[in-house]
Amino acid sequence: MSMIPPRLQQILDGLEDENCEFKEWKTKDDFDGLTKYTCALANEGGGKMVIGVSDKRPRRIVGTRIWPQMEVTRKSLNRRIHLNTQWEEIITPGGRVLVITVPRHAYGLPAAWDGRAWMRENDSLVPLTEARRKEIWEEVGKDFSAEICPGLSIGDLKPEAIEAFRGAWVNTLRARREEAMQRDAERVERLQHEQLLRDTELLNPDGTLVNAALILFGTRQAVRRHLAQAELIYEFRNTPASGPADLRLEFQEGFFSWYDLLWQNLNEPSRNPRQTFQTGLFVRQLPSFAERPVREAILNAVCHRDYLLGNSVFLRHTPTTLIVESPGGLLPQVTVETLLDRQATRNRRLAEIFQRCGMVERSGQGMNLIYEDAITSAKQLPTPDAAPYQFKLSLHGVVQDPSFLAYLERVGQEKMRLYDTAHLLVLDAVRRDTSIPDTLKPLVDRLVSDGLLERVSRGRGSRIILSRTFSHAIGESAAYTRRKGLDQEESKLLLHKHLVHKGERGALLDELGEVLPSKTKRQVQHLLRLLAEDGKATPPRRGRGGLWKSTSSELQPPPKD
Repeated sequence: MSMIPPRLQQILDGLEDENCEFKEWKTKDDFDGLTKYTCALANEGGGKMVIGVSDKRPRRIVGTRIWPQMEVTRKSLNRRIHLNTQWEEIITPGGRVLVITVPRHAYGLPAAWDGRAWMRENDSLVPLTEARRKEIWEEVGKDFSAEICPGLSIGDLKPEAIEAFRGAWVNTLRARREEAMQRDAERVERLQHEQLLRDTELLNPDGTLVNAALILFGTRQAVRRHLAQAELIYEFRNTPASGPADLRLEFQEGFFSWYDLLWQNLNEPSRNPRQTFQTGLFVRQLPSFAERPVREAILNAVCHRDYLLGNSVFLRHTPTTLIVESPGGLLPQVTVETLLDRQATRNRRLAEIFQRCGMVERSGQGMNLIYEDAITSAKQLPTPDAAPYQFKLSLHGVVQDPSFLAYLERVGQEKMRLYDTAHLLVLDAVRRDTSIPDTLKPLVDRLVSDGLLERVSRGRGSRIILSRTFSHAIGESAAYTRRKGLDQEESKLLLHKHLVHKGERGALLDELGEVLPSKTKRQVQHLLRLLAEDGKATPPRRGRGGLWKSTSSELQPPPKD
């Protein structure tokens, strides 16, 4: 009889095609190869990659020892390809097998790594063909940013803006240690502006420029002449009250001409105040608005807005809130509820440029990073609001719970990196003492087993609280006790004291339930049975009215009036 789990046997019996890839890789730690194969699977509709199995039929399990820290490797891969792969480790008599499930690519955007999208051709990996790329792009309709901008010439683009993009692209390539990336960086540094635009598909072979070139590099005169709505307006007010802004800036040039200047103005200490909190002997300062989530919100607005609408992007800023308003509602396959799970972009050519220079975190959508920053800063979650022709995102700057920051520091940054946005949302719900969404409840067990959360009681009356680590981090053991409630021995003691007080009269179960209002009826019955096993209580007898009595007479009932 086979000792191989049926689900694995079914995979082994299948064919190796565009939806399944088998690799032996006993000790071969080819993370770059894994990245390319998962990109190819995603671009072909998703599938599975099975490691530790011979790739020729009849397949046999050979086992693999690579990537023992499976969760760390999974998160690294997900960050590379901007998709949520799922990993399963199966231990068999023949050795360890890794089964990696790869989802399909994001709507309208091929899965890519370092600006390269892949597909499989027979037994080889090849760059994604233009035909297949076009099929993916057409999933969300036309790409305005890739359409020709009539009358736009290279003379209408700011050389300084193109150089800013080149510098960001080179820095991203150099951040990778591979020799091939270093060669690419040297090549990009030597390119003339015209060739740089051709390589990024902003300049077509026939010499025409696309709208993305104008949006990214255009001079003020060119933007106002060809696409006046491609501007960003920043307004700062010291109070939320309406009225003239204390500062108003209008950015009417290409994105790479103003994005650093915008952050410098927004980050002025009077506009972005630092909040001080203490952890033990150390005092830390936290900005109301951190740079990365703010930049992601701005990039989302520039990348996902509808340029066919005549409105501008607005940033409305106060010392406690930052509201980003961009023209155009969400695409049909995305809702406010699924912002963190589904990805789609309205302007793919812009998204690809931002990916090349390392500015976006996930396929042009950094909403996960924005939420993660809010949670780990103990701030209110971002507030998205979608209308048919506008999307608004509100970021909140006030630290609500400094003690939670101490808790996260106690957990440690290395450990926190093992958790994704969904896990952090669970922690945030527990911190705020709100119900955990049903879709996130399966994640609770892992956080409990890792010691970040604790489960109080069981059954219908069970609760989830931050672990004892939280109370130690903030120096409030009493606060922990209040969160946890009475433990079993204290609950038994209260019941016993009440029974002793009642004496021979005894007490009904309903009355005893009032002694422990946080417990369910079944939980109170369980505690009473434990008292009976300890010889401290007598259970009710039939015909006696269901009365529980104490076996002790330490306390007598009060005299009758």
